[in-house]
Amino acid sequence: MLRYTTRRVLISVPVLFGILLLSFVFVQMLPGDPMRALMSPEEAAAASPEYLKRRRAELGLDGTIWAQYVAWIREVLGGNLGYSFHRRDSVIEIIGERIGATSMLVGASVAIALPLGVVMGVLAALKKNSAFDYASAGVSMFAISIPSFFLGLSAIYIFSLRLGILPSGGMRTFANDNNTVVDTMHHLLLPACVLAAVLVGPYVRFTRQSMLEVLHQDHLVTARAKGVSTAGTVVRHGLRNALVPLTTVLAIQVPALLAGTVVIETIFAWPGVGRLVLEAITSRDYPVIIGVVLMSAVLVMLFNLFADLLAAVLDPRIRI
Repeated sequence: MLRYTTRRVLISVPVLFGILLLSFVFVQMLPGDPMRALMSPEEAAAASPEYLKRRRAELGLDGTIWAQYVAWIREVLGGNLGYSFHRRDSVIEIIGERIGATSMLVGASVAIALPLGVVMGVLAALKKNSAFDYASAGVSMFAISIPSFFLGLSAIYIFSLRLGILPSGGMRTFANDNNTVVDTMHHLLLPACVLAAVLVGPYVRFTRQSMLEVLHQDHLVTARAKGVSTAGTVVRHGLRNALVPLTTVLAIQVPALLAGTVVIETIFAWPGVGRLVLEAITSRDYPVIIGVVLMSAVLVMLFNLFADLLAAVLDPRIRI
């Protein structure tokens, strides 16, 4: 197991640096000048070329893209992600302020979507070609097809504007001096359910397909022939093998999940990393953008590594 883990880690390192290089180049190629974004129209019109050159040097934008990338990697290896062009604060501190809210949103959505998707997928496989099977397929296709922004706006209209039972945005009620956990959970429920609705479709489809394949394997057929109940066969033998492909799906969905938080956090005014990315892009705040890309790339690598290890635990044949 240690050898398998070491091999997976060594493969991830060059992939990570390759992702960072491409992301750094693409960010530098974004239209617009961060210097202009930092200046008022009057200041930009009156600025001399010498002044702009000096300001670019202060921000570290005066070298070539390759030189900037090497300097940035050197700082990253030293534990520094740079400083925001606009706030002048450390990028690590800025992301740290927002990561808690995003972790709360993502954790709640996965906690809702994963059990629901697994249960629906298993039942759909056990009741193949039944009304429940067709209904679950329709629900999963609807969840996969509908845009998250439309689902979010529809949820706000129904549950906030029409019914008035859930807040339309924010993380807490500002008029409430006692920002309790209950108040935060009340604000979290609607965006978490919307994000969970986006996630549940693939969970249902992959669980159903995996379970159908497992149910026809020889050892399960033999167990049922010996008189083991269907529930016992599914829980003891089938579900464990069926979850192996689902772990890969969970790891693959991490980039989509991080991208989905940009839309959901913007719609619901949730103060997380996704909303921070949108603000950084509109203001051409390169250090913040690259810092979030680095964080996302590391998370994707860690989740893929975790998925590989979990799959190897569930199915030891994968280690060979």
